[in-house]
Amino acid sequence: MATPASAQAKPYVSDSAAAPASAVKRLPLFSVFLTHISVDMQTSSLTVLLPLLLASFGLNYSLAALIVSVNNLVIAVAQPLFGIVGDRKPMRWLMFAGAMLCGVAMVSVTLLPSYWLVLVAVVLSGLGSAAFHPEGLSAVRAVSGDKPASGTSFFFFGGNLGFALGPFLATLLIATYGTPGALGMIAPTLLATGALFAQRQAFGARAGVAGSRLPGAAMPANDLRVFWLVVFLLALIAVRSLILSGLQTFIPLYFTGYSDLPKERIGAMVSVLIFSGAFGTLLGGPISERIGRRNTMCLAMLIVLAALFIFLRSEGLAQLIAISIAGAFITMPWPISVVMVQEAMPNHVGLAGGLTLGLAYGASGLGVSLLGGMADVAGLPAVMTLITLLPILVFFMSLFVPERPGTRRAK
Repeated sequence: MATPASAQAKPYVSDSAAAPASAVKRLPLFSVFLTHISVDMQTSSLTVLLPLLLASFGLNYSLAALIVSVNNLVIAVAQPLFGIVGDRKPMRWLMFAGAMLCGVAMVSVTLLPSYWLVLVAVVLSGLGSAAFHPEGLSAVRAVSGDKPASGTSFFFFGGNLGFALGPFLATLLIATYGTPGALGMIAPTLLATGALFAQRQAFGARAGVAGSRLPGAAMPANDLRVFWLVVFLLALIAVRSLILSGLQTFIPLYFTGYSDLPKERIGAMVSVLIFSGAFGTLLGGPISERIGRRNTMCLAMLIVLAALFIFLRSEGLAQLIAISIAGAFITMPWPISVVMVQEAMPNHVGLAGGLTLGLAYGASGLGVSLLGGMADVAGLPAVMTLITLLPILVFFMSLFVPERPGTRRAK
């Protein structure tokens, strides 16, 4: 029997180190990945549908923008709430129902006869997205074995890939088949949800319990300390999300007003940023498992700072390469941060996923609005300069990131 002294001296051992190594369940993980692509494709396709809705209902720009704002706001607010519900009882069915609701509601937008019904549809689509994400994230955690960071990276890669592909596929369908072509966006939802349903046994009837509490029954060592750790990590996510959303929003405005670049070239910058960001999330988990979380996050921000400096001071191919590097390394720490919040809240993994995902939407929307106000006062060059300097703040914040949250074993 261990003496109190020996027990006190025993260091914290992570769940992955203490428990026997468990293999990644690849097919279930891939099915969640495909469904995440389909859900975020629906959300991102809404921007392509706006011109159709504007012309159909004779909207002004404020009313058109409100459609997107309502969708984002619902997703941001509802995700933590679904996370709380998922932590209380097994609700894996929310992955299937959420994905289907998101897809069906969004493709119905072009069929509805009034603006207010369109708002109802985007609210329902947002609720579907919000229902899927926390449960999907905890499901990924449950089937990722002893590679949770890599599994989470794969999950977020799917989401970012969906955001990048959604406008492209919707535009292609509408250009080929006219407005009714937008209905074709339901096909990815049906295929992905079918694949997810085929793997339902892997998640288990009570998989929600395993997914909502991490293995090993880790408990907070200090509630107040854990609270501030979570707040700190969420602040880190918010600032990093603002860098990416700020670039996506203000690159077109800045280069349209302060350069003679053609619109196609400016659009290529944004496309490269989005696609490289998708691949960046795929790299974060595996790299952090090799060189450590703090090192990965700090190194990523130094590279982003250098890449953005070159981006604003170069042209041609060098400029595209610089923004692609920036996009990849901005998103690379994202899955690491999510895993850390989950580990800090081991008994509330669903809430942790909802908070991190919802915060990304909320911080992006609010932050871009604040940057827009700054642009009205100080000009677009000042906004772009601020965005390129934000990685310095994230770097110094990352220096204080613990390699593992302060937890202890439950007795």
